[in-house]
Amino acid sequence: MRRPLAAALVALALPASLGAQELTDRIVINGYTNFEFSKQLSAEGKGDKNGSFDADQFDLVFNITVSERVRAALDLSWEHGTATEDGRGNQAMEYGFVEYALSDKLKLRFGKMFTPFGVFNEIHTAKPAFLTVKEAASLNKNDRIVGGGFLFYPRWGAGIAAHGDGVVGGKDVSYDVLVANGEQEEANPFEEDENTSKSITARVRVDATENLRVGYSFYHDRLSSKSYTTLQSHGFEAELSLTRFRLLAEVAFGSLGHVGGGEQRQLGWYVQPSYHLKGGFTPYMRFDYVNPDRSLADVGGRDFIVGLNVELSKNFQLKLENNAFHGGAKSTLASLPGRGYHEFKAALVLGF
Repeated sequence: MRRPLAAALVALALPASLGAQELTDRIVINGYTNFEFSKQLSAEGKGDKNGSFDADQFDLVFNITVSERVRAALDLSWEHGTATEDGRGNQAMEYGFVEYALSDKLKLRFGKMFTPFGVFNEIHTAKPAFLTVKEAASLNKNDRIVGGGFLFYPRWGAGIAAHGDGVVGGKDVSYDVLVANGEQEEANPFEEDENTSKSITARVRVDATENLRVGYSFYHDRLSSKSYTTLQSHGFEAELSLTRFRLLAEVAFGSLGHVGGGEQRQLGWYVQPSYHLKGGFTPYMRFDYVNPDRSLADVGGRDFIVGLNVELSKNFQLKLENNAFHGGAKSTLASLPGRGYHEFKAALVLGF
């Protein structure tokens, strides 16, 4: 009796073992983590006066090949030393979607995704993917510079997207379109919509020359807010690469409609030059500017960054920079001496 039972157990275990091996072959796991330090250098300001270490995040990225045409993608993030029992930090699914590839020119995606607007939003958690300690605040988190503004687009969207790559007129072209629930005030935007309108995001990028890539992004949504009616933004991007020199720039125009009539018009832009030296040293600068309400004078502000990115080892970077914040006479920085302050930032970043 024992031999047939043992044989049956082996027979049952064998397909499971093979299935597990097959699944392992179809899963690729990558990730990244970064450790940061910030210290306000000025006597007064809105930065970190104490000088703080930040176990900023640890991300695991899963890409699962289900078949020749189907792929599942997942990014799990643990931020600021996540300890949910103590109410500390944050754990999140940054994105999770299924992709069905009809061809390279048309890939359909379903699930939660980063909003495909501009350069930084889809990589803002992936710190090894860019030179600076933080993403460009002017287009992504403008309240880091001055208050009174709004986001040009929500970070994420739950819906249906299309992505494609092709060649048009001899130029490499890529595009993204996302139809999502849009941002909500009360409901979970990844579960239900508070109104019948859907947000629309579209982006197209063209390799204009061997060294120059340009792009345009668009976002529109009708809001269910008690205060605001619509959000619409336009963005333009350009990246110039000449051997060791690189210039990255973006500008965005946004309008937020008010229930009582009228709209708040916002402008944000940055220019970021860098030069890659031998030995893995890349000095960089970035000038970030945001005007949260173009109908008001002197409410804007800027962040001028001078920094150095050092590649200590493959995919392991040290970033050091000084951020010089300055605001207009009627901005949220107006009460500070000289209307601004300096803050030192550093980060150790690893991609794997």
